[in-house]
Amino acid sequence: MAEETQRIESEDELYKKMFRRRKLLEEQKADDKQRQNELDETASWYEPAREARQNELGYIDSLIDDWFLRQYEKNPYYRYRSRNGSVSKRSITTWKHDDAKLLENIPDKYIDVKPKVKWGDYKKTLDITDDGKVIDKETGELVDGVTASKSIKVTIKSPEGED
Repeated sequence: MAEETQRIESEDELYKKMFRRRKLLEEQKADDKQRQNELDETASWYEPAREARQNELGYIDSLIDDWFLRQYEKNPYYRYRSRNGSVSKRSITTWKHDDAKLLENIPDKYIDVKPKVKWGDYKKTLDITDDGKVIDKETGELVDGVTASKSIKVTIKSPEGED
């Protein structure tokens, strides 16, 4: 509301402005209460519905993971695509390393100035055995302080914009 600049000239006008101010605050408080009630009401149906959907999505994803891994055992190149989405795999290597032990044994070219292992470069020189132990490709020696495990991560993608 665009009011021209006014001044209060009497206590009577002051009384009226104070009354109007009190009413505006009461209206705001009532609107805030109504908004909070509506938010609470919305949350009361939204949260349980959302949680139920998330639980069902988790269940369906686990069924898809199980199906995919069984197909992967038969055919390591198996992949699925449809208009409803795709299912594929990505190999993941999880490395666990103890920098303190590595600093004792690895060549200086893999050590930062503030002694820190250049892990990204160094791990390229390593091979993983079937039991998870790690061998240096250059020396053929077992690397102390490093183990690795391989796993498969199943990726489920929905059609564009539906995630």
